[in-house]
Amino acid sequence: MFTAKFIKNIFLDKECIKAIGRSGKLTRVFAKQGDLDGSCTIYSLMMLLIFHKFLDWEDLIDGERAKENEFVDNIQSHFLYGLSGLCLGGDVMDDLSNDLNSFLGEKLSEVLTTVPMEYNSVSRRELHLKIRAQLDARKPVMLGFWGATGRGHCVVAVGYKKEGNLLHLFCLDPGRPLSSVQVWNNVIDIDYLSRDDDAMSDINYFTGKEVCVARILIIHNNPTEFDCPF
Repeated sequence: MFTAKFIKNIFLDKECIKAIGRSGKLTRVFAKQGDLDGSCTIYSLMMLLIFHKFLDWEDLIDGERAKENEFVDNIQSHFLYGLSGLCLGGDVMDDLSNDLNSFLGEKLSEVLTTVPMEYNSVSRRELHLKIRAQLDARKPVMLGFWGATGRGHCVVAVGYKKEGNLLHLFCLDPGRPLSSVQVWNNVIDIDYLSRDDDAMSDINYFTGKEVCVARILIIHNNPTEFDCPF
């Protein structure tokens, strides 16, 4: 029997997937790189913030919104260049998390990594358990991974299916298109039984290649209390 779990604040609209945003109304969530221009890290962060009701999609494209809300003003001034596109700059998750916590005035976001010797380093199993715990709580997770070439990419996990020792993570990938009938456009497999010395054991379904999910960013506030309607 196919059983999957999804985050709470996600809706399949006739035009695209949406979420209840900052204004309390349905707002667009997904953007493919090129729609706004910028890095996958920033795209993924914006999706995460919309799912957690800190932003509306319109906050990213309307300069007047900054006058209404201090957090929106910080997001626009820090991550946008005159609203012509999301900034490029190779921001790493730790920097993004620190910026968010500064903007919000409290520590709501957290980054965990499997990179040894970093202050927030955990084992691969601990990272996998944290991903599942967040999704079990119906909250999205921002994933950072790299492939054999060392090139990194970021996506947002919005659900999962467990199959044996594997978690099939259903992800919104800003590097791929998303049709109006899709709720995810990529799947990343993580293996509960993988060892710390077997980093390249995760699978990126879109490319069919082995990757290493090595970093996650999570936000601790509670998302909207709506059940997934599909």
